[in-house]
Amino acid sequence: MKLVAMAGALLLVLAACGGDDDDTATTLDGGAGTTAAPTDTTEPMVDTTEAMVDTTAAAPGTTTASGDMTPVAACLVTDLAGVDDRSFNAAAWQGVQDAVAAGAVAADPILLESDDATDYQPNIDQCLAQGAEHIVTVGFELGEATATNAAANPEVNFTIVDFGYDPDIANVRELVYQTDEAAFAAGYLAAGVSQTGIIGTYGGLNIPTVSIFMDGLARGVAHYNETNGTDVAVVGWDVEAQDGSFTGTFDPGDPAVRSLCESILDEGADIMLPVGGAINLPCGTAIQDRGLDAALIGVDQDAFDAMPTEFQDLWLVTIEKGIAIQVMRSLQDHATGAWTPGGVVGTLANEAVGLSEYHAWADRVPDDLAAAVDQILADITAGTIDASNVPVG
Repeated sequence: MKLVAMAGALLLVLAACGGDDDDTATTLDGGAGTTAAPTDTTEPMVDTTEAMVDTTAAAPGTTTASGDMTPVAACLVTDLAGVDDRSFNAAAWQGVQDAVAAGAVAADPILLESDDATDYQPNIDQCLAQGAEHIVTVGFELGEATATNAAANPEVNFTIVDFGYDPDIANVRELVYQTDEAAFAAGYLAAGVSQTGIIGTYGGLNIPTVSIFMDGLARGVAHYNETNGTDVAVVGWDVEAQDGSFTGTFDPGDPAVRSLCESILDEGADIMLPVGGAINLPCGTAIQDRGLDAALIGVDQDAFDAMPTEFQDLWLVTIEKGIAIQVMRSLQDHATGAWTPGGVVGTLANEAVGLSEYHAWADRVPDDLAAAVDQILADITAGTIDASNVPVG
């Protein structure tokens, strides 16, 4: 089952439970922006030892005795990519809007876009000045500002997207993602589609929020080999060594990016998973310039919609993070009094990671392979297959 379908089903359930939920689970896009330099969620940059605060008192907008939602005043602060990034910021803002439709957030939530890193603090200040009870911050770049302001404002709840703290902060929920589960299924798919029997991958840096995709992909290819008696190879990631091919940059304009992609294409790869925002685009250009019958796998938000249209025919599938649905859930939990801080891990089981549709490649994925991928997703969800190999949250 694809992420878009699963999330849509969840919203119908929420609406039936009295929430008035809107259809939220459009697959939002995964461009450069926040993904470009993700932060290790298991060993984050921010030291929060002194940022622990007491939230034993009821948070604003807590539930009534009947369990009804009390809409909260919400504010979202973007990173530098802005709300029109068709990626993390757009998806997070969609989650806020969906929470409004569900009755969890008061009308007219505040959106503040950051044009420079120096805007983060003033934007959070403005959220607070306008009475925000729940502030959503997007991405690792807002990690320090979020921690600082959470400590200073223990009566306000914060949700941060794709970033974690150690230790947790008592009024911050961290949205992180077990993307190796979906990447495992993508690896199986890639192995079944490949004509050369070689799958390639590379990342920006060897940090967990990047390597988790590469590791899941390689394990999925290995599972395909075990199941089908094949010998499909992976170039760019070694599961045993936990190391692989990295550009050392998330800048798609750096010549090292296309050079690394081409070196892997030279080894015969015809399915490529680049991890790190728009560093996939130079690889797409290289595939087109060479006239190869090859495909790309996207990450985070559906690359078919997120990336320039000239690359649409290259996207086999995207390994997706359900950012909108997790933001909406955090706000709904606040509105019903069920909100808790700490890391909340998005998985296949809670429908916060998944695979996109196959789009232009749908006719090239045999029915039996598509069915096998769906079964793998179901088996991971049920726990029959353990595809969670990278610690998250």
